Amino acid sequence: MSLVLVCLLALVVVVMVDRDRRALRVEQREVRAALHHHAEVMNRTLALMTEEAGPIAGDPREGLHQLEQRLAAPLFHRFSYERTYLVDGAGNVLFAASDGDRVSDSESFATLRATFQRLTAGPATLTEGGREGILVDGNVVGLATMRRIAPPRESGRHVVYLVAVDVLDRDLLDQIESRVGVQDLRLSAAPAVQAQENGIALASLQGPNAVDLLLAWKPVRSDWMSLQHVTPVVALLSSLLLAICVSLLVRARRYSRALAASEVRARALASRDYLTGLYNRGHFIGELTRQVDALKEGDSLALFFIDLDGFKDINDTLGHGVGDDLLRHVAERISECMGSSGLAARFGGDEFVLFLSPDGIRKAHDLAPRLLEAVQVPFDAEGHGLSVGASIGVAFAPAHATQARELMRLADIALYRAKEEGRGIFQVFEPQLEVEVRNRRTVEQELESAIAQDQLLLMFQPLVDVESERIVGFEALVRWQHPVRGLLLPEAFVPVAERTRLMPSLDRWVLREACRLGRDLMGVSIAVNMSAVSLRQTDFAEHILEILREEAFDPGRLEIEITESALFQTTGQTGAQLLRLREAGVRIALDDFGTGHASLIHVRHVPVTKIKIDRSFIANLGVDRDAASIVEYVVRLGRALGIVLTAEGVETREQLRFLRAFGAQQAQGYLFAPPLAIGVARAMLATQQMQPSQMGTQRRLADPPPPDDPSAEGTIPRDDGV
Repeated sequence: MSLVLVCLLALVVVVMVDRDRRALRVEQREVRAALHHHAEVMNRTLALMTEEAGPIAGDPREGLHQLEQRLAAPLFHRFSYERTYLVDGAGNVLFAASDGDRVSDSESFATLRATFQRLTAGPATLTEGGREGILVDGNVVGLATMRRIAPPRESGRHVVYLVAVDVLDRDLLDQIESRVGVQDLRLSAAPAVQAQENGIALASLQGPNAVDLLLAWKPVRSDWMSLQHVTPVVALLSSLLLAICVSLLVRARRYSRALAASEVRARALASRDYLTGLYNRGHFIGELTRQVDALKEGDSLALFFIDLDGFKDINDTLGHGVGDDLLRHVAERISECMGSSGLAARFGGDEFVLFLSPDGIRKAHDLAPRLLEAVQVPFDAEGHGLSVGASIGVAFAPAHATQARELMRLADIALYRAKEEGRGIFQVFEPQLEVEVRNRRTVEQELESAIAQDQLLLMFQPLVDVESERIVGFEALVRWQHPVRGLLLPEAFVPVAERTRLMPSLDRWVLREACRLGRDLMGVSIAVNMSAVSLRQTDFAEHILEILREEAFDPGRLEIEITESALFQTTGQTGAQLLRLREAGVRIALDDFGTGHASLIHVRHVPVTKIKIDRSFIANLGVDRDAASIVEYVVRLGRALGIVLTAEGVETREQLRFLRAFGAQQAQGYLFAPPLAIGVARAMLATQQMQPSQMGTQRRLADPPPPDDPSAEGTIPRDDGV
């Protein structure tokens, strides 16, 4: 009997030790799966960010600030990736950023160069999928993912590699603990895990010579530890040995069931978004693919792309905790609206997707408005009453696409149009949207070449004194001499430039060319439009002053024109930049006044020296009494504030008489001259200087071109971007 009991006890010990080892291995797999999942999220984030930011130049040193704004800052502020590197094929660090800000640490780069050189060696070392592992940079240890970025073959650029590092700090370790269900997760440089601990070795990107690092934690449970506590009792109460053995067998069975449940949970973690509980990107795409491939004749499937409007502002101002709570609320409302007839997922950030299976397709057309309404209902997140909107893009299979990936692309195009149309709406995909996307990409590529190949040119439209009708300045207006489409006005290409990285380059080209040509237009001011995109750059004032110095152009003759919407969006930093320009002598003009959000109250917060009254008010002078009252009010109040008033679009003598009566100082329009080539503008100014009292005669030298002239200002929409 004793032998049987001993054997039974030995069997129990063996079983429990085996269960304990299996439980430890499951924990190890779960931790590795959590690290791998986080690296996959980082890799997909890099792919999305590089696609959103547009092509990356082969030598980004020419655009370090743009890299900082387009990649490093969003990767840190939106996704909390503390380190960002851009590496060439030889392992050289072209660009590095820490906490979203560009850094230059040559010693650190030299340490990392060997690692990057080894990773990028060989033509097939990295695929588009990237590589992941641990990277040690000084005292910082982080989870890194490295992605190969291959530019279009026709661009002639070299392959570069984008590396993002999420530091293994307490926040990230806490996320992994919460995801896996372990305790006291920590980094360790010990050669092996300590007693009563579990752990895994971390794969380093720095090769076999790197410092060995472990990720250690306290096991959730340990049968062997339980047995150690039971052993003294067994020794003292041998008479109860059989009962204890039976009890241990029961516990072993219970732990076996818990282990099976843990494995099920690990599989679930691989398919779920840890924050919202919705499915993650990988599971959603797989299920969508199966559903689309299984569609029968007559069946249909609806795919919805949902993007929150205003979420970033809430996340930035109130913190990630409030933002996470808000995302959970949104996920619940999306699930409630969808019901059981589809599947919803969170792709990352504030991007949600769902599809309705053929069984629920009948409510597809009603779902989008209900989703918009549900998301807009205010939330209570950590004591804050919050309200956000949403934009939705919708595509149908097989009506729009028969492949899941293509269907997702088309729904994304529809979402882009919904956001473009003002947000807070839904847009069903239409073939014309895809045509517009292709056209925009074509214009973007051609415009980039046009800026580099000097296919752009400037026209100059006079600004005259209302009383004397003498020229007091010119406004520089950009045109594109397209080799195929001919002369293009700004509305054909400026909107595309404003949505891409090209707008600052276009603004700088126009400013430099206006200063260069403006040197020949002595004694008058030169006005140049500046886009809202350029105004949001932190150093735009320095760029302007640098161009003035390089072109030897007097700052007192330059006038920067900004739109109402740009003024309304100005931050304290933007206002300080405008004030710096004003202190240097540059004048600031508010363009198209009356068409946007600004008012004379806003004008007082920035150093505006001129207001340009929009042509829509001037055109109705003598026709609409309200228009005359508005113009008169703006002129008088502007003069009381010491601001010069310029009327745009003046085309008749009657309009000019109104402006004189109201007290406007300057006017611009076809009554005086259309936009002119630099030679004609120079000749007109010379004529005025020779015949100062015969402005009417000189004005007739530049009568407006006929309506079919593509450069005719007034016969087509005017220049509003540059």
